[in-house]
Amino acid sequence: MCARYTLTTEEKELIKQGNYTLDGPYVADPNVAVTDIGYVVTSEEPSVVQRMFWGIDKSFASFNIRSEDIMDTPNFKKLLDARNFCIIFADGFYESEELTKDDKRPWRFITERKIFAFLGLWTEVPNEVGELERRYAIFTCKANKTVGQIHPYDRMPVILHKADEDFVLHKKPTIEQFLALCVPYPDRLMNRYRVSKQVLPVSTKEKWNKSMELLNEVPDEPRTGNLFGDAMPPADVSKRSYKNTAKKKPKKNDPPPPPLDLFNSR
Repeated sequence: MCARYTLTTEEKELIKQGNYTLDGPYVADPNVAVTDIGYVVTSEEPSVVQRMFWGIDKSFASFNIRSEDIMDTPNFKKLLDARNFCIIFADGFYESEELTKDDKRPWRFITERKIFAFLGLWTEVPNEVGELERRYAIFTCKANKTVGQIHPYDRMPVILHKADEDFVLHKKPTIEQFLALCVPYPDRLMNRYRVSKQVLPVSTKEKWNKSMELLNEVPDEPRTGNLFGDAMPPADVSKRSYKNTAKKKPKKNDPPPPPLDLFNSR
């Protein structure tokens, strides 16, 4: 799943990549969360970047679309049948590695492109005062290795190649062609790095959490040994390669690992 992403590029870069016009103000955001505003282009208006709220409705379950299950999800299938196709701009996204219930470590994932796009669907619904507002949801698919090594449920957002963005917006794909785009993005075109746990809280009016420092790379923390005494090493932030990290053998004087809780393991 995808519950947090980033769009921190300059407005001119966002507009220039597709010769778009922007409907409304642009505000860079290093911590886009559900119900926040994202920047979306629809196949209905393929030359306009629109501001929309993340989440098809007020329920928390409406922000992601499992591509494999959409035909069994009436609200999303209705939008699919109506060809409410869209792309959502981003320059990174976060997923948390859940080592324990209380130890969740966020990572930021990036691609070879400075700005890329997720695949999505959009709708228009009345808000609390009866005014129409536009909303979107992001497709997810099985994760590639880069994301799957971190994500506890082996999911990732559907990321489009540039040619596929144009295909969705301008070529009027069939539903079958549209859903065929829901595949993992190639590992060779992605990377990841650890970020601070400060990313985890959702920003509110009472507690703002939109600092650009959230994007900064941080060293990983020491990891508790597993049942066999092995420990996962921290990331080496001097090298931007985090894939297939070898495990570090424990030293003779290392303390024994805590017992495995078989009742609460998932």
